[in-house]
Amino acid sequence: MVRLEIGPGYSRSLSSRCYRFNPRYHPDYDVVYLDLRAPDFRCERCSWIVADAQRLPFRSCSVDEIYAAHVIEHLEDPLQFLKECARVLRRGGTVTIETPNFLSRNAYADPDHRHVFDFVTLMKLFRRAGLVPHFASPNIGSLLPRWLRRFLKLFLLILADTLVVVGEKV
Repeated sequence: MVRLEIGPGYSRSLSSRCYRFNPRYHPDYDVVYLDLRAPDFRCERCSWIVADAQRLPFRSCSVDEIYAAHVIEHLEDPLQFLKECARVLRRGGTVTIETPNFLSRNAYADPDHRHVFDFVTLMKLFRRAGLVPHFASPNIGSLLPRWLRRFLKLFLLILADTLVVVGEKV
């Protein structure tokens, strides 16, 4: 199983607009880290690739899982990024994207953010890239009517601070 983590950070310090290395996957997993710069520290078990996320240097259908936290809002062309993810994913593979919601203070705090997203915009982007989107949302009172549960889930997606979307390649 090949996992790709895009944008885990490449610096132990936050000087000169670098992001602290904060991976989701532990280096012991079969994971490849991809970022704009090589890390400024030694990580013997890390497989590191310096590349642009909008032009992934992988063969088509070669990756099982992709994770990118707080990356898509920095990119020039988010749709191109998602299309690249869809290209390199194997059938049944998933890409998980985390990004600040449009109502979050974090969406506007970083001057390097080029885009602000809501769940509808992300859903459309994923579909245009050929991925089936699934939003992480809480299970809400199973005793409530189905229409009310759906309404409450949509309401919580609007108010969420961070959006988490899992796109599946079918």
